Amino acid sequence: MKSNPFAWRTLIATGLALAATLGFAGPDPAASTIRPPGYQPLKGHAKAGMALFNDTKLSTNGMSCASCHTNHAAFGASFAQPYPHTVAMARDQLGRKSVYLDEMVQACMVMPMAARPLPWNSQALADLTAYTAGLQTTFKPAH
Repeated sequence: MKSNPFAWRTLIATGLALAATLGFAGPDPAASTIRPPGYQPLKGHAKAGMALFNDTKLSTNGMSCASCHTNHAAFGASFAQPYPHTVAMARDQLGRKSVYLDEMVQACMVMPMAARPLPWNSQALADLTAYTAGLQTTFKPAH
């Protein structure tokens, strides 16, 4: 999938509007994507995360993580960097200077997928984060 900044901004804005309209993200979508105080990530299982990565039932609009990220599509060059780091979507849409990988998973849940974020203490979040971390190890930024 070729990256089109206007199309991505439109998709994200539409997801935010839908999430706000349906009450999924709450009054402040950015707040639901921030690790809560005292949060300790669970150990995730990448194989279970792969199934979630492809599951359209996680969203309210028929999208899955794979809708944007099949074959490393829509990952910015920063995806190759260790987390936490700056991610353009989180910076531009949520005002976040830096995010952890699990926070970025939550941001994708709330924005493009127009869904509720996963519970912070859930195995689903841990598994999806573990699978995405595995994708990161094979990611090569385009030059």
